[in-house]
Amino acid sequence: MYQQAWRRRVVVLFCLSLASTGIFAHEGHEHGPAVVPQAERDLAAQKKVEGPTQNKGIKSVTVIGGVTLASEFPALEGRQMRVRELVIEPGGVVAVHQHDMRPGMAYILEGEIVEHRNDHAEPVVRKKGDAAFEKTGVTHWWENKSTLPVRALVVDIVPLEAK
Repeated sequence: MYQQAWRRRVVVLFCLSLASTGIFAHEGHEHGPAVVPQAERDLAAQKKVEGPTQNKGIKSVTVIGGVTLASEFPALEGRQMRVRELVIEPGGVVAVHQHDMRPGMAYILEGEIVEHRNDHAEPVVRKKGDAAFEKTGVTHWWENKSTLPVRALVVDIVPLEAK
């Protein structure tokens, strides 16, 4: 039991140290920190999904930690559950993307964000305490129309090599 707790602490510290080096990038930093995999943005572009194609106003993406899933579920070899905090400035945008084998959940910690999704006819306003659930096939983008930053806790399942 002690060894498992120790290993988890080491994994979290390792992930935090990598996060501080910028190694967790999925996309170029010309438009701020990484938010979603470039392949998911490309998928939305191929399908000609309407929405902004570039992120803007992403203040930070902080990796809190991750847990490899193979020891919990052998069929999930090579996958991890990752936890990040996103901070989106007023006027900020998370570019349109389509989830592809990256289920996740975003929980709004502070602020208010507008989410545009393919499975809702109208935009959805997510406020503090709200959660958005994402699975393969969900195409969406976010925009912060408020005058305050938005903080969201994002939990997703990604390949181990995902940063």
